[in-house]
Amino acid sequence: MKKRNHLLFNSLRAVIMVGATLALFNSCADYMQGKTFIVSDEKMIDEYIEQKDTSMSEFLKIADLAGFRGLLHAYGTNTCFIPTNQALSVYCQRHGISSMTTLPAAELENFMKFHTVRDTIRAAQFVDGRLALPTMLGKYLTTKTVQNGDSSPVIRVNRQANILKRDTRVANGIIHKIDYVLTPNPKTVGEMIQQLPDNYSLFKSIMEETGLIDTLTNNNSGNIWYTALLQSNESFATKGIASKADLIASMKVAQPDYANDEAKLLQLFAQYHCIKRLAYITDLSISSAELTMATNQVITFKTSKDSLILNEFQSLTSFEKGVTANKSSEWTDMSCSNGVMIDLDGYIQPVKRGPAAVYWELTDQPEIKKMKEYRKPGAAVVFKPGDLSELSFGGKNSPTITYLVNSAFDAKSQYVHLDYFEIPMRPTVIQWMEIKTPVLTEGTYNVWICWRRGGDNNKFKTTFKQDGKTDQVLPNVFDLGEYFNTSNTPEVNLNIGMKRYNAKQLNSVCCSRNCGAIKVEYTGRHTLRMDALSGSSQAAWWDMIQFIPVDQNQLWPRFDVAGNAIYPGTACDQIAPKDQSCSGDLNN
Repeated sequence: MKKRNHLLFNSLRAVIMVGATLALFNSCADYMQGKTFIVSDEKMIDEYIEQKDTSMSEFLKIADLAGFRGLLHAYGTNTCFIPTNQALSVYCQRHGISSMTTLPAAELENFMKFHTVRDTIRAAQFVDGRLALPTMLGKYLTTKTVQNGDSSPVIRVNRQANILKRDTRVANGIIHKIDYVLTPNPKTVGEMIQQLPDNYSLFKSIMEETGLIDTLTNNNSGNIWYTALLQSNESFATKGIASKADLIASMKVAQPDYANDEAKLLQLFAQYHCIKRLAYITDLSISSAELTMATNQVITFKTSKDSLILNEFQSLTSFEKGVTANKSSEWTDMSCSNGVMIDLDGYIQPVKRGPAAVYWELTDQPEIKKMKEYRKPGAAVVFKPGDLSELSFGGKNSPTITYLVNSAFDAKSQYVHLDYFEIPMRPTVIQWMEIKTPVLTEGTYNVWICWRRGGDNNKFKTTFKQDGKTDQVLPNVFDLGEYFNTSNTPEVNLNIGMKRYNAKQLNSVCCSRNCGAIKVEYTGRHTLRMDALSGSSQAAWWDMIQFIPVDQNQLWPRFDVAGNAIYPGTACDQIAPKDQSCSGDLNN
C-alpha cells in the first residue's frame, strides 16, 4: 500500500522488471531496458462507473458531450458529486427535458463544472456551510447534516440533493453519489430578499424603501459580490422594534448626527446590513471585522465554541453583548448568483461610540488561547511565520517568535498574567511584523508598547494601517534597548513619552513607550506594522499594547501580574502578588 502523486492506491500492484529480453520487441522499447515500472489496476472515475457502478452511467454520457471524459480518466485530484441515472431522469421530467444529452454543449459543460471540485474532499471535511474550495464553475457548494425523521442523518448538498454513498475513492479522486442534480441559484441577493417569507416584512420594506434592493438585484456581474445580513421580525423584536417608526427611534439614538434625517437613518441601517464581498459563515468566522456598505461602518466578528458572534464590544469599563448568526436558519449560507445571505438571531445597527481606552495583552492571540500552554507557568512555545493568524512576521535566518510564561513573580519581569513574547526585532532576524489590533472605536489615540528592555540599539518604526485609508507612520522611533528612568517623576517621564505600566514594583527594565498618536477613522480592527531599522543584539520581551484616547489619563490604570487594573491609592496587599512588597509611588 503506497501513495503515488498524492493519490490513494489501495488495490493490487503489478511490478514488472524490464530486462534485456525487451530488445526482442522493437527498437522503440530500447529505452525501457534496466528500468522498473509500476502499474496500478485502481480505477479512474470513469472506469469505476463503467465497471463498478453503472447506476451513474448517464453522467459519463454528459461528460463525453461536454468534453470532460479526459478529466475523468486522467490522473489528478477531483471530487465529483455524481447524480444517479434515476436522479437525472427525475430532474429531466420536472424540467420538461427528454434527456440531459439534448442540452447544448455549453450547458452540459456548466453542469460538469458545477458538479466537480478540483481537489479531494472527504465527507469528514464537510462543515455546515460552504466547501473549502469552489467548483470548477467558480461557485461554492454548501453541505449540511440533516435529520429526516427517525432515519439516520444524511448530508445534504446545496439544499438540493442528499448523498447516497460518500467517499468512494478512485485513482484520481473521490466520488460522492447523490440523489438529485445540483444547479446554481440563478436569483440575485435582491431577488432572494424579495422572496423571504412574511416574518421578514420589516427588513424587506426597509431594503425596498431605501432602494438598496435594486442594487442587490441589478448588480449581477461576475466580479461584484454581496453578503446580506438578514433581520427577521423576531430579531427586531429582541430590541423592542416592531415598526419602521420604532426602527427610526432606535437609529436616532445610535446615530445622533442624523437625528433630523429619517431617510438617511434608514439608508444607514440598510447599508449596514450589506458587505460588499462574498462571505459565508466560514469566511466570517476567520474574519475579525468587515466594512459594510455604510461609509466607515464596521461589523466585528468573533467565534465562541460553535457560535459566530457579531458586534460584541468590551472595554475596561463596559461590555456590550453581541448577536449570534442563526446557523440553523434555512436562509443562512443561502447562495445567490451574486452573493450569499446570512440570518441573524438578534438586532444590529451602526452605533456612534466615543473613543475608549484598550489595554491589550499582545499574547492574546486566538491560536495561543486555544493551547494547553496558555498562561501555564513555565510554558514555552515557538511560532514560525504563518503560525499565528493575527500576528504575521518575516525576515532572515528562519525568524521565530516565542510565547513564554513565567513560573513565579520577578520584579524585572512583571508581565501581565506572567506571559509574554520574546521577539528578535532587528534587521538580521525579524525585519517586519504586522499585528491585528483589538476593536478600536473612532477617535485619536496614543499607542503605548509595554515591554521588558533587551538588546542594544534595536530600533523600529511603527505604521498604523486602516483599510481604505492612508497609512499613518507614527513619529517616535522605538528603541527596545531603552531603560525606564526610575528617578523621574511620572509627569517628567510622560513628557518624554515614557511611563510605568506595572503596578507592584518600580523597575528600570519594565518600560512603556509612546509610539505616537493615531487617528482611528472608523470602529473596527486595524493593523500595526513594525519595521526594523537597526540593531543586531538580543531579543526583547513584549507584554502589552495600550491604545489610550489622547484626552484621557495616560498614567492610570497600571496593571498587576494577575491582570487587574490598579488605580491610585490602591493598598499594596490588594496588588498581585499580594505577598510581595510594593515600591514606587502608588498615589500618583
